[in-house]
Amino acid sequence: MIRKLIVGLLLLLAMPAAAQHLQMKIGGGFASHHSDAKLVGAFKAGLGYEIELGQHLTVTPWLTAYAKGWKDKDQVVKYYDEHGNPILNADGTQRTGIKSRTTSANYLEVPVLFNYYLRLGASRYVVLSAGPYAALGINGQQKTRGDAEQEGSRKVFYKTSTFKGAGVHRFDAGLTVGVGYQFPTHITVGVETDFGLLSFDKSGARNVSGLITLGYQF
Repeated sequence: MIRKLIVGLLLLLAMPAAAQHLQMKIGGGFASHHSDAKLVGAFKAGLGYEIELGQHLTVTPWLTAYAKGWKDKDQVVKYYDEHGNPILNADGTQRTGIKSRTTSANYLEVPVLFNYYLRLGASRYVVLSAGPYAALGINGQQKTRGDAEQEGSRKVFYKTSTFKGAGVHRFDAGLTVGVGYQFPTHITVGVETDFGLLSFDKSGARNVSGLITLGYQF
């Protein structure tokens, strides 16, 4: 799928157009899952090639490194000894703890955004953007604390690879939507959101993120 997208992008670049511009963009914000997961920090950096389709309309294929993630809802867990017997507190109640898990997921993302320019003044525009994206999970870590089902030091803390778990899907696809303000200096400041449409795993959780972005058009 990623190969087909790259071929399609190359065909777009070969199209004759009235104007073409190289762009770069960075952004920072938050990411999570469409579930009861909590927010974590997110970051992206990418290069795009904007192709003019009309007086106000352009299309920009991007190649982006995108750091997403989420924090699972904390769980109350019960502690048992090596023989499976409950570990008790001094008052006779079973000892419990909090299990927490934070996940980082780094993607190589290929969005294709259609942009509509609303002119506000000399070289000043509001830019409305939307389009599909496809992404491939490259790496990431799940950090787990307080997992009573583990043994030894893993009860306290351990790490696993994000994309090597059972039922995990590396491939993601969805919709990117954004709005920005372009200054006469070719700098654009905006906000942008990714809505994942494919499940990350069997739970049905999907990626979602929101960023403040800073772009420059060469």
